[in-house]
Amino acid sequence: MPISVALLAALVTLVGFSRSARTEDEVTVFSEEISKLARTGEFSPQLEAIINRLALPENWYDDPRIAIDDVRPRATCTTCKAFAKSIIKLRRGGTSTEAIQAALIKSCIRLHLHTDIVCRGSIKLNTPVFFWIIDNDPTVTAEDYCALSLQNSRCARAPAKFEWTVEIDRNPPKVLDATPSDEHLKIVHVSDIHYDPLYEPNGNARCGQPNCCRRGQGPSTPGVAPAGYWGDYRVCDTPWHAVVDALDHVNSTHSDAEYIYYTGDIVDHGEWETTRDGNKKIIKEVFKKIKETFGKTPVFPIIGNHEANPLNIFASSKVDNDEVSTKWLYELLADIWINSGWLPESTRNTIVQGGFYTVSPKKGFRIIALNNNVAYTYNWWLIYEPNDLGGQLKWLAETLLEAEKNEEFVHILAHVPSGNHDQQNTWSREYRKIINRFAHIITGQFNGHTHSDEFNLFYDPQDLSKIVNVAWNGGSVTTWSYVNPNYRTYTVNGKTFEVEDTQNWMYNMTEANLTPEKRPNWVKSYSFREEYGLKDLSMKSLRDLILELAKEGPKATAYNRHISKDAQAQTCNKKCAIKNACKIVTSINNNDTDCKYIKGLNP
Repeated sequence: MPISVALLAALVTLVGFSRSARTEDEVTVFSEEISKLARTGEFSPQLEAIINRLALPENWYDDPRIAIDDVRPRATCTTCKAFAKSIIKLRRGGTSTEAIQAALIKSCIRLHLHTDIVCRGSIKLNTPVFFWIIDNDPTVTAEDYCALSLQNSRCARAPAKFEWTVEIDRNPPKVLDATPSDEHLKIVHVSDIHYDPLYEPNGNARCGQPNCCRRGQGPSTPGVAPAGYWGDYRVCDTPWHAVVDALDHVNSTHSDAEYIYYTGDIVDHGEWETTRDGNKKIIKEVFKKIKETFGKTPVFPIIGNHEANPLNIFASSKVDNDEVSTKWLYELLADIWINSGWLPESTRNTIVQGGFYTVSPKKGFRIIALNNNVAYTYNWWLIYEPNDLGGQLKWLAETLLEAEKNEEFVHILAHVPSGNHDQQNTWSREYRKIINRFAHIITGQFNGHTHSDEFNLFYDPQDLSKIVNVAWNGGSVTTWSYVNPNYRTYTVNGKTFEVEDTQNWMYNMTEANLTPEKRPNWVKSYSFREEYGLKDLSMKSLRDLILELAKEGPKATAYNRHISKDAQAQTCNKKCAIKNACKIVTSINNNDTDCKYIKGLNP
């Protein structure tokens, strides 16, 4: 799950909500003034005036629930274009890396995009990738950066290179025998641990940075409760003892689990001070504990957007420059996952290529694990290779076609849910197209990233009265932010591998911190079927459920409460219900067709 501001991206995006700069002439003036700052190190009076108009309220980022749109209304992206234009011009004109970074850092601080330390750290982490792309692609423009990072803001028209398609098999689906058996198996779904090796019980939980409760952030503010022992609802991640407790509880309570799914994000939210070596250490430590805890139980892991360094940045295998390549991460994970005995050696090639793989744990069943973080809107490599970066969607379509021929049912693991606003539009659309074609063999999708207890439904685009697929979200072990820790279990049919029920397991962080000497009280908070009064989890039952969730009432309120895993319990009125329902049915992030359909049924 991303923090409220990714700093280099912020320089290109957050200030794009100014009401004042409206014309290309103003873009040019603003760009020239930033260039002067890089050359002289001084703010000109004209740049001072521009900065004063654009500066955000100080400390607006203290509450991660506040979106930038709540701070300054979205108007134009003129400023976005000015920043991108000046960076490209300076780099191509031979200005030193240090001078450009200094100008960006000063602007970031003066615009109140974040604190000094966060501005400095994040910009220095991100600029090598930013510059490499400018150096190696002479066609890159300011509009490219703005069209990617502000893709749904009507900021800049998406360039032609962002419009592409994946060829898929056009033959009618091969119908498989989907008669369920009487046998069942259990799958445990754990996600978003976000282990913070710097977590400090009784530390500063309101530090003014994207991740608090950490050593070195000073004492707690007078009158503000310090960080809890087991974790904290505020912008704080997970201490090691809480990671161990969660994994131990899964193992002791669900020793009968057939498989463990881990859907990404091991590294903490301290993105402004991550290092490649630091990320490696965290990743190795957590996967070592997972292996020790679950022993011979197969674990099927995927990559989260936080595993990369810098955050969200996943290069194509075509990029072999060590400073900016992602090969270090892919090679590390291939070694860990294969050497742990979870995956066969045959998966190494695609993991090293792009962090994805497929395995068949038993006859008639296939798992496809994706790295859809490559489609993140802050992944600048999409500008360099926009057309199905790494060929992953082409591989997905081919793998599903082979599974169909082999009469295999499929589970898909991917970190970011389809339709999430963090996913690039074309990638999201093409993924949905592939799901539509192979929905009859895909009997489960499993995501993470949002830290919420939620799910997504996929409508048949040719018949909006039909649901064709469902994706379940594992929530998070971390409490970042304002959620309780959780994991999920699934009762799965032994033949079709359809999810027949799902249970949520969690504990209340407030209660746990009252007795730090005791282990948290994990409970099964609810069964999905029982909570919503469903006889089964068929597509028909889920279609009927979404119509109820879109209406004000007890089920809508229950769903709204579960989103935060009971950390933010509140009633859900009509506006709240339809908002949640629209999120459930949106599987292409810039397409509200399914949302309009739901609204039309609930006037």
